[in-house]
Amino acid sequence: FFLQAEDGIRDIGVTGVQTCALPIFAIAFGAAPGVTYMGQLVEAAEAGMSIKSIVNVFTTKSQFLETYPTSLSNQEYAQKLVDNVVGSSASAAAKAEAVADIVAALSLPDWTRGDITYAIFNNLAKKPADDAKWASTARKMANQVTYAKHFTETMKVDTIDLGQLRAVVKTVTESSTVNTTELSSLIQAAV
Repeated sequence: FFLQAEDGIRDIGVTGVQTCALPIFAIAFGAAPGVTYMGQLVEAAEAGMSIKSIVNVFTTKSQFLETYPTSLSNQEYAQKLVDNVVGSSASAAAKAEAVADIVAALSLPDWTRGDITYAIFNNLAKKPADDAKWASTARKMANQVTYAKHFTETMKVDTIDLGQLRAVVKTVTESSTVNTTELSSLIQAAV
């Protein structure tokens, strides 16, 4: 699940940092980026940082560390990350397998928590719609991206209030509506 293509950005054909930032923000922070953070991401990419490097910087930020403090063991971190990203969109067995994958990766000297976040984004983005274990989780992420994109690019909300940014995607599931005519109302109700 988590330990596949090293540079999935090219593998899945993503060309813009804006496209990458939306799911990465959903995974790393459980939030939409909003205008300010999206602008910072674009600046970092334009300065030559790779998406993977940007994600590794994310994991040093207080907003990430509030949810995933460095004091968590690899097992605790993996469990919390899987619970937050997957929720109820996959079976208990699939979630346990994902936790084990993360713990195994973090025991290697060259894998960081940022690398794990980057791998999750890439791997979920590549899951086929009929994947027995992860299709629902991939749909959940895709729906969160739709909400985050609408909030950031259509509504153009400019805030760094993490509570508000998290509220945009917090209740989004694999079965949430993605009807663009309803998104503004749904997002306004959430935040």
